Amino acid sequence: MKVTFDRTIDKMEMAFVKYQNLEEKVLENLKINGIKHRSKGSSGLWIGGLIGFCAVLTLLKESNSYSEICLVTGLGGFGLIVSCLSLYVRLFIGNGAIKDFHAIYFLPSITTSMLYLLVANKAIKYIHHVFLDHYTSAGLLTSLIWGLSVGSLGTWGVLQLMSHCPGCFTIGEATIVMHGIILFLLSVATNVPLRYHLPPIHNDDIVTVILQIGILYVLSVCILCKSFSILRFPLYFYTMLFGTFFLLAVPLLYVLLDKNPITWILFYITGEPHRITLIIYWTICLLFCVFVIIFQTLSGIRATTSIRKYFHVLAVLVYIPGLIFEPTLLYLGSGVIMGIFILFELSRILHISPLGDILQKGFIVFVDEKDTLISLTPLYLLCGLSFPLWMPASNVSLFVLLSGVLTVGIGDTAASFVGSKWGKHKWPGLEKSLEGTLGCVISQLGTIMVLVYMRYINDQWSLLRGIPSVIAISFVETKTDQIDNLILPLLMYLCLII
Repeated sequence: MKVTFDRTIDKMEMAFVKYQNLEEKVLENLKINGIKHRSKGSSGLWIGGLIGFCAVLTLLKESNSYSEICLVTGLGGFGLIVSCLSLYVRLFIGNGAIKDFHAIYFLPSITTSMLYLLVANKAIKYIHHVFLDHYTSAGLLTSLIWGLSVGSLGTWGVLQLMSHCPGCFTIGEATIVMHGIILFLLSVATNVPLRYHLPPIHNDDIVTVILQIGILYVLSVCILCKSFSILRFPLYFYTMLFGTFFLLAVPLLYVLLDKNPITWILFYITGEPHRITLIIYWTICLLFCVFVIIFQTLSGIRATTSIRKYFHVLAVLVYIPGLIFEPTLLYLGSGVIMGIFILFELSRILHISPLGDILQKGFIVFVDEKDTLISLTPLYLLCGLSFPLWMPASNVSLFVLLSGVLTVGIGDTAASFVGSKWGKHKWPGLEKSLEGTLGCVISQLGTIMVLVYMRYINDQWSLLRGIPSVIAISFVETKTDQIDNLILPLLMYLCLII
């Protein structure tokens, strides 16, 4: 028994050494090619495939109720996993210009194209006949285009993202962000043509179309500002911002929905008393958040980690009632706030008055040590909390939807609070404490127990299933130097959806 255990330890040590060698080689090649890696962070290679695995497991979970978006993004997830491996192989063995497109990048393109062509044709019977007609008429061409898009953006696109945002990402974080963008674009390319022929009826489908066009509009604004420097002047910026919204985004939504999107949103929000109550409650939370930001900014004192965790607490207070009572409304609100966050960040980076200077002062006060050019930490927090809502799954339980809330909203906050107050015993070689990790575990398990007791989580086995997941991810939170807000919700989602 002891011999077997020793051999296992030796194999683990050898694997760890090989991983370190791979990591060092990748970082060296990035440096040689002038790609600036985020400082004070390891490569994060192990997190690169998380988005792909989440998409694949979501598809497998939905095996009896395929939707168009679920099918396309799920198959795209397989391609993203292959893309991740191909990129890392290229970064490990490559000595030339790694930002150029290389032959190995055709592997994920071919794999994804074949999946779309073969697997989708067999599963297409679950898809609506409008999509079926469109797919069969141009199946090969569509498969090739989507395969090439996934293969190129999932590999070469990651390096371009790091080049245009120097020092903002580790290679693993950049892979997650780019893969998330790819799945979003795939969902838009799938859903928008379908809705042109068949306007959505259900509230979830209507909200999906609104958010897809809204985020696409925001990304288009960012691309236009990047491409045309004249749009960085306030007059031209705001003219373009509101002009494209009212002349392009709103009319397009009107065509796709066969109704006025602004009127529909207003009627939807005010259609039920509990929605009005939630909006009032969320508005109070938002005003308190704004008050804290203004107070801290005017004081000029750099915000501590504890102060930044107040926003995690506020996020929990917002998300838990929304997930329990009105997940569709929360889904809509999370997407709208995401778009506003991106536009605010664009205004700050481009110094567009009057918001740009004000936001820059707030950035200086609240900036995290892991943020450089872009304030990614709050965006990661919103994405982490909302990620389970954004996945194209129809039968996900409340327990799975709470993945982000449990990890970064409750667990990470408790770890920071307990560790700063009572953390006397440090993990070997780390600044984080044993007490903080214990607080992280207990707070998450306590929350699950309360929700089970109140019958919001009906599965009595949820607590038992959640115990190993919570413990494992709490240890990841302790050890990793990647951004918690980004990776912990993805890991918990994977653990709970299996």
